[in-house]
Parts: sequence; C-alpha cells; structure tokens
Amino acid sequence: MSLGPRASRKRTRPRYVWPAIAFALMLAGALLAVPSFLYVEKPPAARPHLIYKGEEQAFPVVVERGEAYVPFQFVKEKIDSNAFWDETGTVIVTTKDKVVKLKTDSLTAHVNQNPVDLQVPVVLESGEPYIPSSILETLYPLSVSYHPDEGVFIARPTDEASLVGTSISDVVVRVDPSLLARRVGVAPAGTEFYIHSVKGGWLRVDTSEGLVGWVSSRDIDRTEEREPSHRPPRDYTPRPLGSDKIALVWEQVDRHNPDTSKIGDMPGLNVISPTWFRLGEKPGEVENYADFRYVSWAHERGYQVWALFSNSFELERTKTMLRDSDLRDKVISQILMYARLYSLDGINIDFENVYQDDAPYLTQFVRELTPLLHEAGLTVSIDVTVKSLSPTWSMCFERSRLAEVVDYVMLMAYDEFYAGSPVAGPTASIPWTEWTVQKTLEEVPAEKLVLGVPFYTRLWTEVKEGSHVKVSQVAYGMSSSEAWVRSQGVEATIDPDRGLRYAEKTSGDKTYKIWLEDAGSMTKRMEIADSYGLAGIAAWRRGLETPDIWDVISDYVER
Repeated sequence: MSLGPRASRKRTRPRYVWPAIAFALMLAGALLAVPSFLYVEKPPAARPHLIYKGEEQAFPVVVERGEAYVPFQFVKEKIDSNAFWDETGTVIVTTKDKVVKLKTDSLTAHVNQNPVDLQVPVVLESGEPYIPSSILETLYPLSVSYHPDEGVFIARPTDEASLVGTSISDVVVRVDPSLLARRVGVAPAGTEFYIHSVKGGWLRVDTSEGLVGWVSSRDIDRTEEREPSHRPPRDYTPRPLGSDKIALVWEQVDRHNPDTSKIGDMPGLNVISPTWFRLGEKPGEVENYADFRYVSWAHERGYQVWALFSNSFELERTKTMLRDSDLRDKVISQILMYARLYSLDGINIDFENVYQDDAPYLTQFVRELTPLLHEAGLTVSIDVTVKSLSPTWSMCFERSRLAEVVDYVMLMAYDEFYAGSPVAGPTASIPWTEWTVQKTLEEVPAEKLVLGVPFYTRLWTEVKEGSHVKVSQVAYGMSSSEAWVRSQGVEATIDPDRGLRYAEKTSGDKTYKIWLEDAGSMTKRMEIADSYGLAGIAAWRRGLETPDIWDVISDYVER
C-alpha cells in the first residue's frame, strides 16, 4: 500500500536567533567605536615629540632642567641646509648679515666675531649636537613652544603665511583623520587651530596649547590667512660703480707694487683688483702686499679697489685652514683688518687648486666671510672656472651655493688650452667662451656673473720627435704677440673655427702657432657679455693689453 508523498513543511528560525544577531551587531559596533573614546598615550615629558608644520618629525627632542634641546640634524634637514657642524665642535649658522658660532658646552657664542653670553650651551647627546630651543628662536624665523603635559615640542616658521581656524564649540582632536581614531584631546570653543593640510573632510592642525592631530572641518567656524610675522633682512647692495656694468682688471703683484705714475689712462675701467693677500705657510696667516699709495691713486682715478685674496694655490695649506673653524676666524679677522686699514672697496676671493672633498668647506668659508665684509660695506666676489671633470681646478667649486652668498662670480673663461696642454690651441676661442658662459649660467644668475677675458695669448712650438710631437709654449701679451708676427714676416688671418686671428710659421723641424688677442677679439667677448645680460667683464691682467683695448671696454661700459 502506497502512503503517497509527504506534505512539505516550511522551516523557521528559532525566535531567539534574531535578537542574538542584533546584539552581536551592536556589540561589534560598540567595539569599533570604543577607540574613538580612548585617548592616546602621551610621550614622556623628557622626550617630547618634535612637531614641525603640523607633522611629527623623526628627531628626538631632549629636555633637561626645563630647557628643550633640538637635534642639529633636524635644523640641517628641515630648516637650514647651510647650517654647519664643524669638526672642532662648533655649530655655525650663517645668514645674510650674521655669522653665529656656538661651541659645545660653552656659555659664550660669537656673533660676527663678537662674544655673546648664553644662558644654556649647545650640548652633545650620543655624539650628536643639540641646540637649545631658546637659541633656535633667535637664529631662525621660528616660533617654538614646549608642552610637557602633551609631550610635544612645536616649531612653526614665522616667515611663511599661516592658515588659522577658530572653533565654535568644543572640538575633539584625533590622532588620525577618522571618527573612529583615538583622541589626542578636546579643545574648548574659541580655540585657534593652525591648519597645515587637508585630507577629505579633515584638517591636520596644531594649537598653541600643544594639541596636535586631526579635526573635522565641520568643527571650524571661520578661517583666516595671517601674513608672516618675520621680515628677512634686506639683500646687500654693493657700492655703486657709476655704471651698470663692471669693468675690472686684475693687477698682478708678486711682492712689489707697480709705479702708478707709469700707468696710462684706462677709460671705461671702474674696478681694479691687485693681488695683495694670500694664504701664508703658517696656518691661519695672511701675507699682505698692499700699498696705501696704490689705493689713493686708484681712488683719485675713480676706480674701486677690490683686493684679491688667494690660497696661494696650495692644496694642503688650504685644507688645513678650511677645515678648522678657529683658523677660518683668524684669516677672516686679518682680511677685515686689512680692508679697513687700506680703505678697500671689495675683496675678490681667488681659491684655486683645492681638494674636491674641501668644496663644502670652501663654501662655508665664503659664507662666514661674506656677511662680515658686507657689514664693513665691501663688495664680495669669487673667481671660478667653467665646470669640468678636474677635481682640484673645477669640482672644488659649489657654484650655485657660492652664487647665493657673494655679490659677483668671476668666470675665468681662459686657458682653454693651458700652459701644460699636450696640443696647441687658443687661450680662449670665441665659441668656447660662449659655451663657458652658457654652462656657468646653469648655476649662476646672469646678474651676478662676470666674464673673465684674457689680455694674453700663447706662442706654441711644435717639434717632431719621430712619430711624436712635443709641444711647448710661452705666454705673450698683446703687443709682444703682434711684434712676433711682424718679426717673422707672416700674416695673421682669421681662424673661422676659433673666431681669432691666427698665424703660423715653420722653421726646420719646428712649427710655431699663435692665436692673437686684440681689439677685435675683445669686441666679440664684450658682445657675448652683452647678449647674455652679464654683470660685466674682468680682464687678466693689466699691462698685457694694447692701449686700444680700453676704447673697446669704454664703449662696452657706456652702451
């Protein structure tokens, strides 16, 4: 007997399941919301977090006896890339008008070489220098505040505009931009928030009470942009020359100064630079060959005197001085003394043949020297070569950093084929000269760049020795080079590739070659200076030119 199909029955959940699910969801929501009511753990007061522009920095602040100390590395990376830690244990800060030296564990600082008493010194922590926060505010455009209850040290730049918002009611400050994030604290109504960035509907902020984190933009009633409270010092303005262009000539002085009564007129010239000061053999000593009578003669003619200071082209001597803060100070003091003693108008720095590794120290020396020379009313310039792969004659110059500091950069656009060159060639062909200008303008602004031009050339001698050609040279001034051409009965014609007059003569196994410098080549160099809007020209050296060169320079200065 068949019973037939069983009637279907609909299954239903037990009545207690739905309340359980609802309870689980409520519990999960409550658990998720719990962090939003919890507060973050504060850092210890002795090791507060460093906050800069609203963000926590990976630099530890140290607090001792109520004074917060900020690591030098933070200053170097975030505030002042030119801040300098000297191997002698000195923090050095250079600005447009000040040089500040802070020795570790010393209560005496030096500002422009003048002693200043400190309340607390720079200290070493685990071998790293730390700067007292009270000093930091005087060195830089910063507002700093230490909040032990919140465990933070806040630094805000005062040379930048600030966006500030005000709350209309109590505001919860959270550690992350989320309603579920933990709380940093609660700011009462009317609190001012410094706003640093925006993410979605959240603002990254800090307050003068030490709260740092995120708030909802809906909690901020109004915002305003505040102008920077700090005004930077004005740029130094060099002494006027009576012309918009510099026309400088170097005066080579070995030990004895020239008889100025025998120097003819030099129309167009407005600056003369005698090679008077050089780094001596004794560490920190400056040799002096200056002459009061020469300065008086130059000033009577209307020339400014920018005395040249060289490193004597001595590698080790230069390294010893550059790497020692005390020796740098000693040298700078002597240069300042001589500048005042002889009533100089400027200093021309000529450091050549310098170790590549000493490039940052050369820059630091110039950064320490320049503000003090400016304070004394002097114009500062430095001589550089065109950028090349030579470690001691080119890669020793941080051209862009130097150009930030000095008033003028003199480009020594000559010695394309130098004295020891294995092949003959011009002192500075016209295309090469223009290339050096273009290359240097990548690092130095045109209004600071001065084109160096040669008043000399080289007579090359080539001698065949089997399959090899031996090359030698003798430097000639303009008059003597023209005299050689005439004496040899040869004709100088334009070398189209070099843009200069060229003469050649073969006698026996010797071939003589010379590329001439004259009024024509000098005119072309002035045209390059004009076409690139350069600050002027500087010539090496007086006494090697012919009289007509000054007419070319005068025309250049006046146009």
